[in-house]
Amino acid sequence: MAEWTKKRNLTAQVEKLVTVMNDDYLDISEMMKLCSIVRRKTMHDSYIAPALADGSIERKYPEQPNHPKQMYRLTEKAKSWKKSVIE
Repeated sequence: MAEWTKKRNLTAQVEKLVTVMNDDYLDISEMMKLCSIVRRKTMHDSYIAPALADGSIERKYPEQPNHPKQMYRLTEKAKSWKKSVIE
C-alpha cells in the first residue's frame, strides 16, 4: 500500500476521492456530495483532474471529456489500492 501511494504520489484529495467512491459510475455532483465539496471548480481542479492524471479514475466517455453525461469510476488499480487500505 505505502509503496503504491508513494509511487503514484497520491494527494490527500485523490486518496479521499478513491476512498469514498464505489465501483459504480458517478457524476460530478454525486462525487461532490461524497467529498463534501461545494464548488465545482474545486472538485475538478483538486480531485478529478489529479485522479485522472494518475490513473485512479476513468471517464465513461474518454473520447469526449466534456460530454454532458460524463461520469467517472475507479480504475482496477485504485480498487485494489482501496481494498488493501481497508484490510
